Amino acid sequence: MKLRHALFAADPKYKKQAKYKEDESDIDDEWIAEYEESLQAKEIEKAEKKFAKENEKLEADGHKPQKESVLEERIAAIKTEFKDLKKERGTKKSASEKPVAKLEDAIAKVSEKIKSFKLQIVDRDAGKEVALGTR
Repeated sequence: MKLRHALFAADPKYKKQAKYKEDESDIDDEWIAEYEESLQAKEIEKAEKKFAKENEKLEADGHKPQKESVLEERIAAIKTEFKDLKKERGTKKSASEKPVAKLEDAIAKVSEKIKSFKLQIVDRDAGKEVALGTR
């Protein structure tokens, strides 16, 4: 979705093309918001662990550990990044500045992934029915 919006911002003529018109995902906005919140929590946790490791390494080498302000700056950067994501989600616009060719390639890759995941889900459901029916 985000890639399509970036493509439309870069070149509005793509809005008229059939392969870019319809949404490729049936995920609702509530799920996306929850997912982004969990991603933010994971990123903050990862930054905290990295900060702790760096401090341990510095102490082992005999240097002074980093100040807490370094960690706070990293966390603030993560939070602002996710605030920007939240703003983008509501406006259907993207701040991405990638070239059009790269955006098209990325959209094609994501579309293929979505198709393969949907096919896997259908195959699993069909396999369950066959397994139940052969008893």
